[in-house]
Amino acid sequence: MGFDTDWDAPTPVIAEGPAAIKIKKAKRYENSDHPVKAWIPHRDDRLAALMRLEGRGTWWNRGCTQCHEANPTWRCEDCFGGRLLCASCVIEKHRDEPLHLLQEWEDGFFHLRTVRDLGLVYQLGHPPGEPCEWVRLTRAGKDFVVLHNNGIHVIDIEFCGCADAPSEVDQLLNIGWYPATSKEPGTAASLSLLRRFHKLNLQARVPVYDFYNALELLTNGTGLKKPPNRLPQFMTMMREYRHLQMCKRAGRAHHPTGITGTSPGELAIPCRACPHPTINLPEGWENTPPEVAWIYRLLVSEDANFKMKGRDRSSREKDPTLGPGWAYMVANDDYLKHLVKYVHEDEISHCVSFAALWSANNKRAKGLRASGIGSVSCSRHEIFRPLGTGDLQQGEKYSNMDYLFFSSLIGIILLTVVASYDIACQWCRNFWTRAQGMPSIMQLPEHLKIIFKVPKFHLPPHVKKCHGPFSFNYTKGVGRCARVERNWSWLNGAAKSISVMGPGAREDTIDDVCGFSNWKKTVDLGNSLLRKMVLAMPQAVIHSRAFHAFTEGLREGHEEELVKWERMVRAWEADDEHEKDLENPYEYVDVEAETMADVMKRISEEDHERVVNNGAAGLQVNPAAFLLAGIEIEESQEAVILETKRRTLTTIQATALQRQRTLLLGKICKFHDIQGQYMPGLPQWVARQHPPLPARNTAKPETIKIFLPSSVPAADREAVCAPGLVAQEDRLRKAQAEDALRDLRRGLRTRTFAHKFKRQHLSGQGMYTKSRSLLDGIEAGIRVAAGDWERVLQVLRKEDVMGMNERLMNEEEKEDNKKARVLAGLSADGKDDELDIFGELEEPTVLFNLEMGEGTRMLSWIWYTTPQRGTDETGDGSLHPDIRVEWMKARARADRWREELILVEEEMRRVLEFCAWKARWWRERIEARGDLDSAGMSPVLAEGLSAYAREQITREEAWLAAWGAKWEKVRARTQVILRDHLADVTEEVLVPIEVELDDDEEGLSEDNGFEDDD
Repeated sequence: MGFDTDWDAPTPVIAEGPAAIKIKKAKRYENSDHPVKAWIPHRDDRLAALMRLEGRGTWWNRGCTQCHEANPTWRCEDCFGGRLLCASCVIEKHRDEPLHLLQEWEDGFFHLRTVRDLGLVYQLGHPPGEPCEWVRLTRAGKDFVVLHNNGIHVIDIEFCGCADAPSEVDQLLNIGWYPATSKEPGTAASLSLLRRFHKLNLQARVPVYDFYNALELLTNGTGLKKPPNRLPQFMTMMREYRHLQMCKRAGRAHHPTGITGTSPGELAIPCRACPHPTINLPEGWENTPPEVAWIYRLLVSEDANFKMKGRDRSSREKDPTLGPGWAYMVANDDYLKHLVKYVHEDEISHCVSFAALWSANNKRAKGLRASGIGSVSCSRHEIFRPLGTGDLQQGEKYSNMDYLFFSSLIGIILLTVVASYDIACQWCRNFWTRAQGMPSIMQLPEHLKIIFKVPKFHLPPHVKKCHGPFSFNYTKGVGRCARVERNWSWLNGAAKSISVMGPGAREDTIDDVCGFSNWKKTVDLGNSLLRKMVLAMPQAVIHSRAFHAFTEGLREGHEEELVKWERMVRAWEADDEHEKDLENPYEYVDVEAETMADVMKRISEEDHERVVNNGAAGLQVNPAAFLLAGIEIEESQEAVILETKRRTLTTIQATALQRQRTLLLGKICKFHDIQGQYMPGLPQWVARQHPPLPARNTAKPETIKIFLPSSVPAADREAVCAPGLVAQEDRLRKAQAEDALRDLRRGLRTRTFAHKFKRQHLSGQGMYTKSRSLLDGIEAGIRVAAGDWERVLQVLRKEDVMGMNERLMNEEEKEDNKKARVLAGLSADGKDDELDIFGELEEPTVLFNLEMGEGTRMLSWIWYTTPQRGTDETGDGSLHPDIRVEWMKARARADRWREELILVEEEMRRVLEFCAWKARWWRERIEARGDLDSAGMSPVLAEGLSAYAREQITREEAWLAAWGAKWEKVRARTQVILRDHLADVTEEVLVPIEVELDDDEEGLSEDNGFEDDD
């Protein structure tokens, strides 16, 4: 299962059977050659064409293209074709084009000119060619500066002075020039420039300083003639433009109270896929039974970002916020009024290993107004919540994070919220007590239930007791959630420029950046939800099959255990708050048998008792130390033998091997010196052996036999060994086997994880080599653990050494694996690759997903038997506790993917309902226009308001139709899969369906329409 990445291959198919989906993909290039490679032979021709444009071109000798006068010397960079004109024609053509860049042919090359050099004065307030008889003389009209896409222009303009003429500001705005000031403006920027920079700043993270410097380079790249500096004015205009665009999109121009009547959070772009009562939820949703009500939960995530620092620049008196609390940032005055009550509060304590993070949060705090920001977004769609973002003064405190969380839920009427936070295990303590200190407007309804969780990315460092209760993987009704850190990766691109802004500009810019992020995700809902469904459909089927196959494989002989497990996990799931002391069904329980350390402890206690009973004479015999020394030597010999099997040894490895042999030989000699005390009959027994035993090879001490009691035939042991020695070795060997089995299980789990991580995250030869080294180390540990102890427990075959979710590759997968190694730069013949580092034939394994035909596979006996503590038995045949945990996890995976399928289908329905509602909302704005007309609104403004509203209606209806058609097939197929409970769907023959995804690296439309002016 997977996406075929070959552009020229047939249409890829996701999975088989009812969940089969074909993805239509466009070819990247029309031919096999890369465009740059095909271009190289033609680059001289391209360069020659560019050089021709430096001259007067092909048709200059035909005269002026307008009046055919001979020897034309003027051309315009912004007019089409760069055709040559005479002086009179260029003046006539550019009377109404004051922002074009002109060139004059003089001294054998073109010189840069402006319309001002031609003596042109631009007339405002009248149609082109209509002079004004009452020109309004102003100081600003002379040397007026206009910032445009092609540079910085200094021109002369004349304002209309007629009796009914609009103000100077309106005259500039009427032609698409935004003035820098409201009184006697002397600088303006074209709306085209503001719109362009707005998109470049949001999408490409181009800072205003760099953009303005680029305008200066476009104006004069030689540096010989510096244009007037209008950077401060440009920053002011851009900030005002951002704010007006937010108000415009929110429909504030259509409301009688205008911008000043904006409600808190009204300028924020909401998540259309989240539940909104009265908008996209069905009637009676609040009365649905519990088994259905979970689809109407709101899932939100809270987190802090300490890269979004804010320096202590300017002041709020000089730099106020244009929209305080109108979008995503909370109103600063109310926020600080609340925080002042907790000024001495410490940071939230952590149960996790976040000491380094805590240090990073608090260092370099000097000179900062804000050490970062906290924010709340919806967990499933990563859209910033209205009024859910605010500055953090120092560190991450309850007072800050509580305020932002409660603020983001103002007015909520849902029944349940699932709140995730990286330290939710601490945050949830005394949560409702702290809630009583929130402002009255933020008090949550009494019926609201909040379930606290920790994001998957942050859960591993938490202490073990947090893993089960706060995991999304084991929580019903959450599907597959996203995480807020992806939002930070978007915001952090603007962090440097935002950090040096004043308080008001900082908040306005964060509002705008958050709004753009929300808008991109809104525009991409058609693709993003389709991607989720394309992934969820086969995963839901596969994991459902996996769980049922797993269960059927365990059912025979273990029915009672399965029933017990089911009751256990149901009780766990019913306890959402996890307040009861219930056993965590997903936690591995250490019920392993007696270890070597346990045996040694008991032997030491017996030695102590012997000394108490026999006095000093009891110290003369210490067989346990002798036996342990022998067992340690055997283990060292196995390790050295394994090391000698390596196919290649570096100089460092060879030196280390020789050092190991020297130490090992010393231990053997010391062992043989005392062996006669405990095995007095050994020399005579060795002398009787026929043929004689081989002589000791001191060059290879790993081959020297040390003769512990178990090395002697059972019939001769009592005659060779001191009394009690054989029994003590039996106890130690039993514990040794159990230790080895435990190490083997641990090694197999580690190998499974390492293979999974390598497959998902590593590519390329360098990363492949590093991961191979890690896997070699893990494999060596597994081989040592699987050493020569088969005779003590069951026979350990090579095929038994498999992880719970591993299996051997089939022939097709082996071929694919060889191809992957070739792509990674490894051996092409594959002969060496089939041998492991110890020269033995390697059977490659893959993660076991229980695909078709694999459902009857049984796990190795090493995962089934549980030896009993303190007995000589190998086990009672019961399932190993790890099997229970894996069964629980398989059940949880099947549930989560099934929930994901249901949730995505519900989210598609919500989005379509939201589009229909939003279209009606804009239509109501048009119907309310009559009230505004009666208030004296001009017909021109009324027409503009109507046109804008109709444009929004058209867009909403287009989304409704396009997304509905895009999702129709997968929604229908989802109903088929859910109808058959994800168990017997293979019995119905369904052909693969085709879905079309836009080909975009980030999954976002390039022309996303964020600017409604487009």
